[in-house]
Amino acid sequence: MGSRWLLDLLLIVAVAALALIAWFQPGIEQPPETQPLTTLSPETVAHIRITRAGQDALALERDTEGRWFLDHQPPLPADAAQVAALTRLATQEPERSYSAGELELDRLALAPPAATVMFDDTRFEFGATDPLEGLRYVRNGERVYLVPDIYQHLIDAGPERFLRRRLIPEQGTITALSLPGLSLEKQQHKWLVTPEQDVAADRVQRLVEQWQQAAALDVTIVAADVRDEDNTDHIEVTLAEPAQNLEFVIVAREPELVLLRPELGLRYRMGEAGNNLLALPSADAGTADTAP
Repeated sequence: MGSRWLLDLLLIVAVAALALIAWFQPGIEQPPETQPLTTLSPETVAHIRITRAGQDALALERDTEGRWFLDHQPPLPADAAQVAALTRLATQEPERSYSAGELELDRLALAPPAATVMFDDTRFEFGATDPLEGLRYVRNGERVYLVPDIYQHLIDAGPERFLRRRLIPEQGTITALSLPGLSLEKQQHKWLVTPEQDVAADRVQRLVEQWQQAAALDVTIVAADVRDEDNTDHIEVTLAEPAQNLEFVIVAREPELVLLRPELGLRYRMGEAGNNLLALPSADAGTADTAP
């Protein structure tokens, strides 16, 4: 009985020892904890400047209300999601890093760099990719990092990649909408339709919501000498909080709707479904029209 008890005890000790060996892995050096490229918080970045060989520099700035604009005359509204995708570089965790003094920087396209990105005063230099893993060489200060190659498409893109595709600012609420042959104006929580007609309130609301969420397939910057489209219809959108009027010009309806904002020089390609923005949606089957 005593020997059996001793054998069980030895087995328990052996299992515990094996568990400790598996946990601590003696003789195997643990990899150091990966640190992000910088301690910079993307939410604090206010200025971005991208410089690429053979191309004009691209600059973005954040205003006091947190909105991003492309540095242009006039400033152009930028897409916050595209900017956020780029500023995540500041907290990117690298796969590996090396001292810049140990590397042949010219062979890595880092001397001179193929592109540079500035977040305020923090500088990143972009070089070539590692041929085996496809990781990108990025220099920050005296270190060169190998990071996932998920930023180069933004760096190589032109300014139009960063333009906001939504027609209406996120903070804007539509209070009036003037379309060719149709006007809507909100008065005391009801929509006044001109010319006066019997129409279901939900159809009016759907049209307003379509405008509120409308986004272009793509946006292009047009030259100043082609901004005046004097033979086309105009659209005016009135917003509250903050109060402002947006003017659009209908450049084309077929085969797809194309709009122009003359004061910004931006052309929005809305696609075939864009013509739904120009008229009240059809009544649902079985739904009677009543005045809003």
